Order: sequence, then structure tokens, then C-alpha cells
Amino acid sequence: MSRKAFYTALSAIILLAACAPLFTVNCIGGHDITYHLLRIEALKEGILAGRPFLRINLLFLGGTGYASSLFYPDLLLYIPALLRVSGLGIDLSFHIFIAVCIVLGYISCFLSVRYISESDMAAAAAALIFTLCQYHLDDIYVRSAVGEYTAAIFVPLVIAGLYDLVSKGFARPWILMLGMTGVLLCHTITAVVCTVLCIAMVLVYGRQLAAEPKIFLKLALAALTTLALTAFYWLPVVEMLSAGGFGRDFTFDLGYESVKLWEVFYNRTGRMGIAIFLFLLIRLVINKSLRFADICMICGLLLTLFSTSLIPWERLQEVLGFMQFPWRVYVVAGPLLAAAGGIYASILVSEAGADSGAGRASWERLVLIITTGIMLCSEICVLQRNDQPYYSYSNDYFAYAPYTAEIIGGEWLPAAAGDREALIAGADVAVLDNGSKLKAERYKNEIRVSSVPDTAEYVDVPFVYYKGYAATDTDSGSVLDVSAEGMNGCVRVYTDGARNIRVYYKGTLIQHISDVVSIVCIIALAAYSVMRIRRERTVAEED
Repeated sequence: MSRKAFYTALSAIILLAACAPLFTVNCIGGHDITYHLLRIEALKEGILAGRPFLRINLLFLGGTGYASSLFYPDLLLYIPALLRVSGLGIDLSFHIFIAVCIVLGYISCFLSVRYISESDMAAAAAALIFTLCQYHLDDIYVRSAVGEYTAAIFVPLVIAGLYDLVSKGFARPWILMLGMTGVLLCHTITAVVCTVLCIAMVLVYGRQLAAEPKIFLKLALAALTTLALTAFYWLPVVEMLSAGGFGRDFTFDLGYESVKLWEVFYNRTGRMGIAIFLFLLIRLVINKSLRFADICMICGLLLTLFSTSLIPWERLQEVLGFMQFPWRVYVVAGPLLAAAGGIYASILVSEAGADSGAGRASWERLVLIITTGIMLCSEICVLQRNDQPYYSYSNDYFAYAPYTAEIIGGEWLPAAAGDREALIAGADVAVLDNGSKLKAERYKNEIRVSSVPDTAEYVDVPFVYYKGYAATDTDSGSVLDVSAEGMNGCVRVYTDGARNIRVYYKGTLIQHISDVVSIVCIIALAAYSVMRIRRERTVAEED
């Protein structure tokens, strides 16, 4: 078998093994599965209504709305949403989406580690370790942590971008920019951990980077560009949080959720497992200096230790409570350890005295086969203990209004909207100031209330209030005042004599500005890329 055929076959085996649980007519289970399916359905409904980028998803809570797309980035969720629009069922759409994520993660890790090591063998080893590592599979098949396993696709790019920064003079800043942009638009907590990793790497290489001020300038420009690209997401979040009104406390006891040091190696959800650490033992027999790989290993181990009870979590609870689980850092620690392990495996082959020819090829295949065997055994252990039941979701599953209240803790539900059942029950009713009720007619992302009595001072419409709602008199076109004072946290419209009212989510000035900033940045980057390609082509032709 040729080298190319071997690597192709190896990749196919790994990807088929990782996707094996998806080959079923029923949908996989998971702790948060229903919420993420609801997010996908909400995006689908928005696309069908011609409003694909609504920040307040109207399918939630019987149509009264929830700011899921405002607080949770939806970058890759448009894949299953578009599959749903094309007519595929909920189960199949979600399984295709997961398979796409697994494949993209494998490719991302392979290409990233190959850039770092210039070795196909290191890249293949790292990619298979990353794809089949315990925490990654738990995220997919046990926790259904969509945000984490989509963000994990981009973490290897962040690592490769940092390598480019400290070893290549930041020759390809787009790698780090792409990685951080992808992470931020998939999972905010992972983005925070990646930001800490970037800061740590800059500090470690501070003296080296200080000798080249141009690199710092490029890094600052890359950071600003990344912030501009993602402004449409993070700026509205900052604005909404500044407005307040989210009074629920859904932080977890970090001390309780932390793990004992030895438990890190257990075959349990929220643990790393033993397999990923075995490849680090190779470092003990390598004499060659591998600074970046060693730093990846050290950072991965430090992040792993960060999840344990060795950390004084009672003192950090107030600051880091948003993490909920200290072991969330494994989503970054895993790729770091996988990259280090893959590079160590490649160096082991080189130091075995088979630097070239058939000898090296044999050693490569042997080491990769052993690595594959270890990781497949780890995967089997993970899947055997998975107790999440499979279920077949009908295409109209969320047509049943109570199912649209599956928002887990509902941390982004305004504090005033405390009764979810009442929101659903009153989703088609507008309530006047005297307690009488009128029919609320829904059309796409708006509600219309007709025949409002002249005597009514205000009317509460069945939209959960978020900053950005607006109302108009449909007869005169005049703008009506709205507030968050409606019953159960709903939008209150002050009628000012209007008989027919239209209520819709208009958005805020900050939201519109952030959209423009991101669009302008995308256009500018596209124009710059085209100009650079043309310039390089011209230079090549002249040579």
C-alpha cells in the first residue's frame, strides 16, 4: 500500500469510527440535545420567514421569543438549519451536522499540526488523537455540547496561529484570526480560554517578540480585525448585559464541580481520560529540543490541573462562576495535548534510526496503527458507558408549544419573565390595561393587535421584552412608546389613542452599527485578499 493510500485509509477509519453512533434512524441523545434542536428549528423558521438573522428567536416559548441567537453564536448551526429548510428531517439534519463537525475538526487539526511540524505523520497522529479523545466524544454524544464541539474545530487553528506568531514572524496572521473568529462565533467560554492561551504564549515569548516591534503591531492589527469581524455578535451582547434585567443566577459551585487530580484520568463525563496522556510519555525518550511542542504540552497540562480541586475555587467563584464547570477548559487542553502527542510520535519515528526510505515508512505505519488502536479502545469505553437514549423527533415536534420552552436554565430570559407556562398559554393574547383581552395576530417577526379601545392606556403584547422592540400605529404610522413593564416580562405598548398596533423587533442602534462594522471589515478583507493575490501573480509572471 502506498503512503498516500495508507493515510487515506487511516483517515477513513478514524472518521467512520467517530461517526459510528450517527448511523441510526433515531437521533442521538445528550444532556442539552433538545435545546440545540430547538435552536436549529428556530433558525429554520427564521429562514423560511425571510428573516435568517433574527437575534430574538420567535419559535421559543410558544412564539413569545427568547434571545438565543443574540447571546449564543449560531455560526455553524446554519448548516442543519439549511438542511431542514431543504426538507430533511430533524434527526438526519442533526446527524449530518455532527458528521460535518467531526470531519472539519479532523481536517483542522491535521492541517494545523502539519504547519507546525511539517510532518504528515505528526499531523495524522494529532488529528486522530484529537478526534477520538474522550472529552471530545463526550461533548458530542453525552453532553451534546454543540457550542464546545463546534468551537473545538477552530482551536487547532489558534494553536497553529500562535506557532506562526512565535516561530514564523507572524507571516500568516490570518491563521490566528480565523481561529479566534471561529471560536468566538461558536462558544464564548472557549473563546475566553483561547484568549488566556494567547496572552500566556505572548508572555512566554515576550523577550523574543519585543525584539521585533513589527510583530506586535501586526498582532494588534490582527486582534482589532478579529474584533471588527465579530462585532455583530459581541457588541450586542455587551449592550444587552449593560442594560441589565437578567436577574437569574445560574452559576454553578465551581468547587463542587472541580475534579480530584486522579479523577482526571477516569472514564467519566467531564474527564480527560487516560489515553490522551499516554502519548506524552514519549517525551521521556526524546533528546531533541521541541520548544513549541513542549509548551503545548505544558499549557495543556496546566489547563487540566486548572480543572482540579488544587485550585482555590471558593476564592475564584465570583469571578469565574460563568464557566459553570472548571473542566470546560478541556476543550482547549485536548487539542494542545493532541498536537504535542502527535509531534512527539513523529520525532520518535525519526529517532528510531529510520529517517528515510522504507524503514521510516514502516515505523510510521506501526506507530500510527498503535496510536489508532489506543484511541479506538478509548472510544469504545466512552460509548459503552453512554447512557443517553436515542429518540426520533418528528418534523413537527416543536409545533407542540410546551416543547419550545426547553431553554435549560433560561439564563437569558429577563428576570420579570418568571412564568414560562403563562408565557406559552398567553402567546396569542394581548392584554389591555383593564384586564380584557384581544387577539394577537402573528406575521413573521411581528404581532398585530386590532380594534384597541380608545380608552386603553396600554396593551401588553405576547413578546418577551428585550431592548430593541418597537411599535407603530398601523393607521397613522406614528411610533409608539414601549417598555418592559408588561405582565410576566412582556412588551408593553402605550397606545396613545392608536386603534391598530404593530409590534416587532427593530433592533438597537448598537446592533445596526455592529452589523455595519462587521460587513465593512469582511468587504475590506476580501478586497485586500484579491489585491494581494493579483500582486503576487503579477510578480510571479514578471519573474
